[in-house]
Amino acid sequence: MDAHVKTLRDILYSGDQFIVPFFQRHYSWERVHWQRLRDDIVNLMEETDDTKHFLGPLVCTEPFHPVPGDPPSYQLIDGQQRLATITIMLAALRDVAKSRKLDSFAEEIHEDYLIHRRRQGVHRFKVVPRLGDRDAYEKVIENKPSVTTESTGIIGAYSFFTREWKNLVGDGEQAAFRRLLIAATARLSLVVIIVGGENPYEIFESLNSTGLRLDEADLIRNFMFMKVPIDQQEVFEKKHWEPFEERFEASKDKHYEKIPLTMFYRSYVMREGNYCRNKAAYVEFTKRYEARGLEPVAQVEELQKFAKFELWLRRPSTCRDPRLRKACSEIQALDVTTAHPLLIHLLDKHQEGRIETEELLGCFKDIASFVIRRSVCGESTRGYGRIFPEAIKEAIHVHQQKDLCQYWLDKGWPDDAAFISHLVEFPIYKRERNKCRLLLQFLEQRHGHKEEVKLDFLTIEHVMPQSLEKNTGDNSWQKMLGADWEILHEKWVHTLGNLTLTGYNPELGSASFQKKQEFFAKSKVSLNQYFLQVQSWNIQEIRKRGEQLSRILAGYWSRPAGQTYIPPGPTLIEPPDSPGEEVSPVTGGELKIIIRWRLLEKALPDDEICENTAAGTLVKFIERLIRVLGKEMADQLTQVPVVRYPLSRNPSIDFLNPRRGQLYPHALIPGTDLYVCTQSSNKEKEQKLKKLPVSLGLPTESIEVSMTNISSDEP
Repeated sequence: MDAHVKTLRDILYSGDQFIVPFFQRHYSWERVHWQRLRDDIVNLMEETDDTKHFLGPLVCTEPFHPVPGDPPSYQLIDGQQRLATITIMLAALRDVAKSRKLDSFAEEIHEDYLIHRRRQGVHRFKVVPRLGDRDAYEKVIENKPSVTTESTGIIGAYSFFTREWKNLVGDGEQAAFRRLLIAATARLSLVVIIVGGENPYEIFESLNSTGLRLDEADLIRNFMFMKVPIDQQEVFEKKHWEPFEERFEASKDKHYEKIPLTMFYRSYVMREGNYCRNKAAYVEFTKRYEARGLEPVAQVEELQKFAKFELWLRRPSTCRDPRLRKACSEIQALDVTTAHPLLIHLLDKHQEGRIETEELLGCFKDIASFVIRRSVCGESTRGYGRIFPEAIKEAIHVHQQKDLCQYWLDKGWPDDAAFISHLVEFPIYKRERNKCRLLLQFLEQRHGHKEEVKLDFLTIEHVMPQSLEKNTGDNSWQKMLGADWEILHEKWVHTLGNLTLTGYNPELGSASFQKKQEFFAKSKVSLNQYFLQVQSWNIQEIRKRGEQLSRILAGYWSRPAGQTYIPPGPTLIEPPDSPGEEVSPVTGGELKIIIRWRLLEKALPDDEICENTAAGTLVKFIERLIRVLGKEMADQLTQVPVVRYPLSRNPSIDFLNPRRGQLYPHALIPGTDLYVCTQSSNKEKEQKLKKLPVSLGLPTESIEVSMTNISSDEP
């Protein structure tokens, strides 16, 4: 980084050219800014000759290597509004001088401060605004402004300074104009900072104080335009770049939302299997562009090809192939954008004839199965950003679908037994609503319809209502569920077996099952015919239907048999312990906890919990408390220490060992987003858990904690 204080004369009198990048705003200064600049100049005219005024920084990148004969070109990272306004102000002074017949003085301003006299086109201008501002700016600099009554923008600035200089100098002699020019050029200064090698994205973000949001897509756009000769940029924009970017814009007619270009660029640079971290898309894009040596037009043509695939995944209706459109719709519903690098890679292979349609569709369905099954079985999604792009290099060798299947199996692809058993009890409506709709729509579509049923207009209906308190009639739902209706309702209300599709959602509400059956009898939705054959809707019926639907879904989003699926463990990898901290010895006793639910006013048998490890017992104990006692209990456990710390949603912050900079051992509580710290000896767990009922305001006898099979090695 190189910094120097320079006057405007030093900056503009040189042979340099300053270009406003495409990620910068259009010209946005208004009257308040013009007035401030005008006042600064007038004040300098009234001060002594050695007085100078500092305008602020002018931050530029190192100059591009120009074509022989072209001026060195700097990108303006900060200060573009100031520099553009100063040249507009000088153009106004030039024209006022010319109107007073001071032609030689006007020519001096024009040739010394505004243009490169012997160059043509945009190379002629010392400051080059971004496209969109250039036409108005060039008219001002070339003394051809078509409108001088505008009050905003570049023409507005020119009109303002023209009026001000006419009023200030009037019919004065050339000496008055000269004093004004000296004040504006020799006594106004900026700190010129030249940066090189840094990422302009990071530079701009650190300097920007205007609230302007800058995406990496803005940097990539600017990079591409800097590869195009300035006098060809307008044609490049209209013919190539605009059609590409417009594909990602929102469309009210087609109900399309705008698609963030930066997300597409990140998928694009990962399409060959090279992982790109977040906020590194610009660096990776430019690095690969330079390595490949593509011309700008060829690069845009390639972007267009992969943009088509990205749009199929985000706007499936744009895909003409009906079977592929259906596959893309499933991916869109799963909201698994981390898989896009792999998917656009496969779509590219398909377009080139290197993968058959059937195999491509099989790959899509396997990815959907992998995502759905893992979600239901509680597998983490945290590694997807790497798993999917790395599959391109690590997994695909000869047979795409077969190779990828083995890769998914190795990463943890739940089998039918695990998937079905989890899905039956999984609160899918509450936890994965988009996936829930996808599954229900598939189950409905498999029936086939003589009459068209517009599934997008249907809503998800809970057969057993979401809230039983609203049922002010005969309490039929409570009677149907039995004495433990609150616990059973909470567990089963959002499961697949209790869900369907309907257009009667507001009318059905919390109506009785018999009333809902009347609506279902009129429904064209095939799923609802099931309920006409059922006498009552209790937990046994919900489970029975859930098992039936889960088996159907397991058959559609299938998984190859053979390889054993190992479910995720409850604990994370435990780092080394800190000095002086007591750890549960392997030979120590077992922790046992008994929950006496009747003392907590729950009609449930006592729970006796004693897992293979004390940490496992602790996790299961907390899971049971939260499952039965609900959100209020979960909230309480985030406020009071369970053993050493309260439960946390941010273990990387709350469970950090400050002495070693590592995380204490901790585990996720199944069915929640809460973690418990397990860093303590069995004895400490026993002692602290015995005090927990008091901290939670529960009867002390409701939770019994003890150690069993204590060996002599226990400290």
